[in-house]
Amino acid sequence: MWAKNNPSKLWTPGQTLRIAFLNGTQAFKDATIAAASQWLPHINLKFDFVAGEEGDIRILSQPGVFASRIGTDALLTTDQPTMYLWPHPDSQARYFAANVIHEFGHMLGAEHEQTHPAADIPWDIPAIYAKHGITENPEEDDYSASQTRQKLHEQFLDRAAAEDSLCSEYDRKSIMHYAVLQSWTQGNFETFLNMELSDNDKAFMAKAYPCPV
Repeated sequence: MWAKNNPSKLWTPGQTLRIAFLNGTQAFKDATIAAASQWLPHINLKFDFVAGEEGDIRILSQPGVFASRIGTDALLTTDQPTMYLWPHPDSQARYFAANVIHEFGHMLGAEHEQTHPAADIPWDIPAIYAKHGITENPEEDDYSASQTRQKLHEQFLDRAAAEDSLCSEYDRKSIMHYAVLQSWTQGNFETFLNMELSDNDKAFMAKAYPCPV
């Protein structure tokens, strides 16, 4: 697991984060709280879930979107949601919970694990480009292709700089790791959607948000 350390986007250990639900059913809120609370045994932070529009974190229930601002970037705005969660039926409760845990990992400051400075993923870049309808030559891009290329590099292909990062070892089992298709890599590398916190996730956050001695 890793987080940006230039500058750090981590919260202050011991802090209570007020987390506001901007909308959503009670079932959605209960499922979100249950999933997000899986982080609490491993961090020296408290979550105070509240109704209304005022909170350090503001969650919007919105179909089709899972997203969150990274760590204290949530404080850069006061009138917009800082996290979007896609409500799912009870039959997909485990999938929903995994995505909530992932987004709360971002809220705690963690970045995507596949861009870890030490990630050793043998990407088949031509295959990835072809899958997304772009060529290996950026000069051939129109606006849409340029946006696609940028997103692929930001979310998958470009590793972070170690000197700008607070990180533990690269962890294929991290809740922050995207699934990686075999067809996107060379050799025999693939990862599936991780559904729960890994031991490394827990250890990293315990170090990032230590309890007082």
